[in-house]
Amino acid sequence: MISEQTIDNNVAQGMASYIDYLNNMRLVDLAANLEKILVTETENLKDLALRQAKAFGNLDLSKMEISNLIDSNRGGIKGLHGFIAESAETGIRNARDVFHGLSKSVEWINNNSHADLIVNGQGVQMKFYRDIAQELKVTAEYRDLQMMIPKSHFEAVQKIMQGAKNVEVDGNELTLNKITNIRKLIEKESELRGVSFDKWLRPSINNYNQVQSNTVSQTLSDEVDSINQQANAQKRDIKSEANNDRSVAHQNAKANFGEASKAAGIGAAVQGGLNLGIFIYKKHKTGKNVWEFTINDWIEGGLTTLKGVTKGGITGYAIYGLTNVCHLAAPSAGAVTAGTFGLASAVIKLRNGEVDEDGFIDLVTVNAIDATGAAIGAAIGQTIIPIPVVGALVGSIVTTTALGLGKNVLNKHEQEILNRYQSRVDSFIENLDKEYKEKLKILLDKYRKLGELQNYSFDLDLNIQLQFVGSIELARFVGVPESNILHNENEIDDYFVN
Repeated sequence: MISEQTIDNNVAQGMASYIDYLNNMRLVDLAANLEKILVTETENLKDLALRQAKAFGNLDLSKMEISNLIDSNRGGIKGLHGFIAESAETGIRNARDVFHGLSKSVEWINNNSHADLIVNGQGVQMKFYRDIAQELKVTAEYRDLQMMIPKSHFEAVQKIMQGAKNVEVDGNELTLNKITNIRKLIEKESELRGVSFDKWLRPSINNYNQVQSNTVSQTLSDEVDSINQQANAQKRDIKSEANNDRSVAHQNAKANFGEASKAAGIGAAVQGGLNLGIFIYKKHKTGKNVWEFTINDWIEGGLTTLKGVTKGGITGYAIYGLTNVCHLAAPSAGAVTAGTFGLASAVIKLRNGEVDEDGFIDLVTVNAIDATGAAIGAAIGQTIIPIPVVGALVGSIVTTTALGLGKNVLNKHEQEILNRYQSRVDSFIENLDKEYKEKLKILLDKYRKLGELQNYSFDLDLNIQLQFVGSIELARFVGVPESNILHNENEIDDYFVN
């Protein structure tokens, strides 16, 4: 019949494998999320760089056009600044549009036609005079078009139409007569057009002084600086958002209570089911069929199942905590958890008087070998060693394992029993021949080293390449022939393909 310790070991190692899978899946999800974040960040930065380049392209075109206007003195002294204003308006507006991911909104007609610009599909006539009233007087000639005047002039018109008595334009105070005259011109033109002034009059993005032959170069340079500042701010925002997303992804990939509870639930179900199955099997072996169970049988079975549920749940929580909090490799965590249950069982039997001190040592020995047997076997490997050395090796590992697992389980009396046992082991070792002592030291070193290699090889938080190297070292350490070890990806491919 399968022993309770064997069931505990099997359930613990099964849970260790499952939790190992959960931990690996979190890392896989994390890698996928980080890749998505990186792709999004790269695409956003690429889009920003492209928009910025397009904006600079429009400004460069405007610079070139304005340079040609100035060199040719197009329009003469009175008309040159008007053409400069048209080109600057087109270049800056379109630069801002494409930087914000929009289509260009302005087309410069540039052929002395009735309309100077097409803005969002509407014809626009630009008038850039020093005198607002002079700009307004010619609007009668362009009633089929919208009129555009310098930004500061439009702002002054707004104040006048709101009833302001004190209005300043480009640092100059307007007289009351000028204010009254401007208001009358606006009201008359609005009446003839049949709409309010803000439906036919629109502001330029520039002021009168910004588009003169000696100032326009600085105006365009200022726009370049503005776009650079906006681009830098957006770049910081993109990187900040990506870093925040990475932080959230790392947080979501951490161990969590919900996942631990899931592992505990599965452990409870598995071990509870095993306990119930074994209980029914035992009853069946006595000649009682399941349909013949009495109330007392089912109560006993329920208690047995509950014991398994409790132990399985604790196993799930314990292994999850050991792997994710204490960072033990999953196989080691399973062994530690199973060993802890076995040690606790031995302690309870000693305290209840079911076994004496010698029986307690026997139980502890069996439990420690169950928990660490694989490591002991790997440490011994295929080496032929004398029986006294094997006994000393096992004895040393038994006490070390029991004392390590029992830090929070053993009372003073039980620790004294183990310490006395360790003293007998030490005395036995002291009387070994020098050759045996040296072999024992080598084996204990190999046993301890093996524990490090196990953790190293199964730790999924490590870089994949380091895991691979660690696995190779582990294989060599336990005696696998070099010809049977896969050393690189090509050997792995050949092995599975062929």
